[in-house]
Formats: sequence, structure tokens, C-alpha cells
Amino acid sequence: MTGILAFIVVFGVLVTVHELGHLIFAKRAGIMCPEFAIGMGPKIFSHKYNDTLYTVRLLPVGGYVRMASEEMEVNPLNAGMRIQLKVDEKDEITHIILDDKHNFTQIEEVEVVESDITKEMYIRATRLHDGQEVTYNLAHESYFVENSQLERIAPKESRFESKSVGHRFMTLAAGPLMNFVLAFVLFTVLFYVQGKPTDEAVVGFVAEDTPAEEAGLQEGDRLETINGETVDGWNDMSAIIQEQGEQPLDIEVANDGESRTVEMTPVVETTELPDGETSERLIIGIGAEMERGMFSPILWGAEQTVQMSTMIFDLVVNMFLSIFEGTFSFDMLNGPVGIYKVTEEVAAQGLITLINFTAILSVNLGIMNLLPIPALDGGRILFVLYEGIFRKPLNKKVELNIQLIGVLFLLMVMILVTWNDIKTFFL
Repeated sequence: MTGILAFIVVFGVLVTVHELGHLIFAKRAGIMCPEFAIGMGPKIFSHKYNDTLYTVRLLPVGGYVRMASEEMEVNPLNAGMRIQLKVDEKDEITHIILDDKHNFTQIEEVEVVESDITKEMYIRATRLHDGQEVTYNLAHESYFVENSQLERIAPKESRFESKSVGHRFMTLAAGPLMNFVLAFVLFTVLFYVQGKPTDEAVVGFVAEDTPAEEAGLQEGDRLETINGETVDGWNDMSAIIQEQGEQPLDIEVANDGESRTVEMTPVVETTELPDGETSERLIIGIGAEMERGMFSPILWGAEQTVQMSTMIFDLVVNMFLSIFEGTFSFDMLNGPVGIYKVTEEVAAQGLITLINFTAILSVNLGIMNLLPIPALDGGRILFVLYEGIFRKPLNKKVELNIQLIGVLFLLMVMILVTWNDIKTFFL
């Protein structure tokens, strides 16, 4: 149960922050957003505010911001359909009433001849009371009314494609950007809570029932040499211990100006990985000394975000290179099932580890969404950049076909990765 809750919370936070980035920048650009959804599938909660329906959906595996655009506008009106219209003093339509579940008065009942709610923004209809055919224009603020619910019809100037290249670029890039911001905040919080490990070979704490405790190592001890080898730092100390193997170590220690020599034998620590494999390393049972500060954690948080971004970017590049080198394997990828299993393992190690894992996942989500793959943010950004460079949008039919190919590609990859995860973790 803990693993499931951790997965829902972690995924929920990552998706919410990502989609919130899109929403904030879209609204700042004047783009109408009919829906902001966390999760996929059937709605379990909804609340409407400022023409945006905020929903929480059943499956915690994604989310989206539905932005008004020409492609997203669905016209429910068909020729011969009988509807009711509410018009203002300019004879412009303010409400298109699709059923009788309403309290409007002074409405006009008509039969639709033809309509356009995406470009020309009009309805041509025959009035039932006198049989006259009339063309009505839609008011700037107009709504569909059905089941007592109002859904605003997006004005042309409030749609995604009507905005400048800069506004569209920032709206699309804001999702990944917010994931990097989240990672920075989480890393910074962790540094404030627990400090930053120093690279000096100084004992910060000694674990119970370990060789270090039995040998009498104490907090503040500085490891000078191991079996005669000079220790230059924490990483150097760890490397020497691994090189020496499972044999007695003579360690020269300094503390408060006094030196002493202790003897201990490392033990093997076995860690079970989420995929069922195990990892082994030699340990003596000490932790690094922590450095703290008032403002330093902010700088450390930024550095950690950059370092993690660089590392993950390199891994992604190498993964794509492996496709051309013939060494690619789906074991390099994790789908929702794999992420759930890893989250379950990480959650068992405590809140601090889970927060660190969430920050890493956030960086990963930001980078993956920036990949120039159609249907991802990076692919859509390419279309916007194309328009900015060539001063004209890509042919709509070509763009839609590319998007469709991207969706099918991602769907196929997701199916294969999920099946690989199932085989790895459950079969």
C-alpha cells in the first residue's frame, strides 16, 4: 500500500507541476484553456473556475491542459438540428442552447442551416416562428449550454495558433521548465534538511553493528591512509576500500591533532534492485560529514539540478546512439510499471530518499518532454520554431500526419516498455 500511495503522490506532483507550467504561461499569453486535468480516464472530481474546468481523473498516469485551438474546437451543430439561441442587443449570439434544461427567457428557436464556430464564427438558421432564414454572428463571449452547464466558445484571438511565436514557444516550454524548477526546489530543501556531504574523508556518523563501530571510529575522525595508501578524499577512500577487497585494513586516523591506527575488515553490502538483480559493494559503515549553510543550499540545489540534467541528457543521447550501434535494449527504459516498482523500493528507504528520487524523476521528465519527437512538447516546439524561422506555419495536413505518427510511435514504445517491465518484475 505504501508503494502505491508513494507512486500516486510522486506521479501526481510531477504531472501537476508540469501541466501547471503550461497552464500558467498559456493564460498569461491569453490562450483559453477549457480543461486542466490530472490523471487520465473517468473524472472523479471537477471544479470550474474562469472558463477552465479543473479535473482529477481516475488513472494517475498523466495529465493535460486542453488549450483552445482550431483543431480542438468541436462543432456539435448539424444541418437540420433544432436549437435555441439567446442573442444580445446587437443580435449576436451569446448562448447556444442544446437542450431544454435551462432557465433562459426571451430565446429564439431555430433550425440550423449551416454553422462555423472556428473561422467565420456564425450560424445560419431558419427561425421557426416565421420561417425566415437569418445569419447570426457569435458574440465575443458566447457559450454552448447543455445539461445546465456553460462551455465557452473560444474566440479566434484566444486560441493557441493566434498567438505570437514567442508566446507559443514559452507556453510549450513551460511544462519541462517547471519540472527543472521543481527539481531545484526539492534538491535545495534536501540540502537545507540534511546538508551536503563533503568530499573530505571525515567521519560524519558511524552506523551500528558495522566494522567501523567495532574498530572504534568516531564522528570527526579523518582517514589519512588505508594500508599505507594516502587518502585524498571521500571518493578516493571508497575506491581504495573496493580495491583492497574483503581483507583487513590498517587505517590511520587523525582527530584533534592526535593520530591512531585502527584495524577492520570491510563487509559486503548487498542491495536488491527493483528488477530483481542485486548489487554488491564493500563498506565499513561510516557516512560523510555534512556541510551546512544559510544560502549555500540554494547554490547547491542549482548545481545538483544542472549536474543531474547533464547526466540524464548524456544517458538519453547514448541510448539513441545505441539504436544505430545495434546495442539498444528495452531494459534501458522504464514505463509506468517499472517506475512504480522503483518508487516502491525507494519509498521503503524513507522520505528523504523518496524526495531525492522525485527530484531526479522531475529532471528526467523535463528532458524527455523536450525531445524533438512529435506529440511531445519538444516536437510541438519544433513546429513553432519552423514557423518563426520561415515566417509561415507548416502545412496543417502535414503537421497532423506527423503528430499522428508521433502518437503511434510513442504508443508502440509504451506498450513494448510496459510488457518488458511486466516480464522483468512479475514473470
